Amino acid sequence: MINKKLPYFRDIHTFIFDFDGVFTNNKVTLSVSGEEYIVCDRGDGLAFNLLKKFMKKNNWDLNIFILSKEKNKVVKTRAQKLSVDSYQGVDNKKDFIVNYLNNKFGNCSSSNGIIYFGNDINDYHAMQFSGFGVAPIDSHPLILDIADFIIKKKGGEGFIREFIEKFLIDNGESLLDLV
Repeated sequence: MINKKLPYFRDIHTFIFDFDGVFTNNKVTLSVSGEEYIVCDRGDGLAFNLLKKFMKKNNWDLNIFILSKEKNKVVKTRAQKLSVDSYQGVDNKKDFIVNYLNNKFGNCSSSNGIIYFGNDINDYHAMQFSGFGVAPIDSHPLILDIADFIIKKKGGEGFIREFIEKFLIDNGESLLDLV
């Protein structure tokens, strides 16, 4: 496993996160009434705060959103808590990203500015299309084969935080200056 060098932050315009297996450990608890419960890592939330402070400090316009095949109110709730957009029930994530780029930038040639975070085979085409793919260590082998950067943490266990901290440090930021 050889990780590629992380991109310079000014070359990135969008972070796209899958939800299950990235924010979560890919497990769900069901109540008798059918309510779903999942666990997210609070440390990932702090990482989003650090990232947003870095964005403000550097006047960096970064688009951040969650893109999920699942349609579940827990995704929307977590996105709202993190103050990011979420798009759910998306069967073809690559097509969604192409349309997003066309609407946002006028063409889809700017996929090099995307960092895509995914873990399973429904992320494959979106990750392959994106400029830089990041995966947790417990991802599907097909995702691990195409990821540009593999974090040695499992999804839902601080994976996002570890990446964001490394990204900020590699871009010359002191984490203590952001708290």
